[in-house]
Amino acid sequence: MDTGTTESSAAPPNGRTLFRRPVVGDADILGRRLRRELERCMQPGEQVRFCLRGDLGHALVCLDDRLLILKGGFHAGTTFGAMSATIYYQDVTGIQLRMHLVSGWIEISSPSFQGRERKHTRHPRSSDRDVYKLPNCVPILRRHVETYRAPLAELRRLVASSKQHLVAAGVVAELERLAELHRGGLLDEREFAAAKARILEATPVDDAA
Repeated sequence: MDTGTTESSAAPPNGRTLFRRPVVGDADILGRRLRRELERCMQPGEQVRFCLRGDLGHALVCLDDRLLILKGGFHAGTTFGAMSATIYYQDVTGIQLRMHLVSGWIEISSPSFQGRERKHTRHPRSSDRDVYKLPNCVPILRRHVETYRAPLAELRRLVASSKQHLVAAGVVAELERLAELHRGGLLDEREFAAAKARILEATPVDDAA
């Protein structure tokens, strides 16, 4: 039986107990060192949408156009400091929740941060600490998984929205290019109409709209 301090099964949805910070909330749930790192990474006037705090205080922070993964301490390889990784929503290629018996991790994939083979990660031991050091992973405990589901769903929505805006901007730019060619006489009416139709047909439609 685990004799350490545990969270009650009747704990509030944000994971707060008498002795623990909540695992989902604003910047106040972060440790002092990671709050300083967050302030260093933010631009003036930027707002934190929400923070998700994992094992050993490692955190995922969602801003308006990007997310930050913040780590600090010995197990992250920054004994007296902190590290941060920035991933823009439009660059996210995957959001995975990987679990073992009592713990696991959230992994954010992008062209800069790809998943790789790793050992099982139950607790940070000398031979088994990969996700505590990987800049695109946040180690978590299984008992918090249900609390994480809503913010992860919101993160996926932010990623999808960012990609839709990127596609829309590309379509507008391509249509403007075609219009310029048409005005310059390089495309006749039939060619212009056919090229415009191909672009619009290839544009994904947001079913939620």
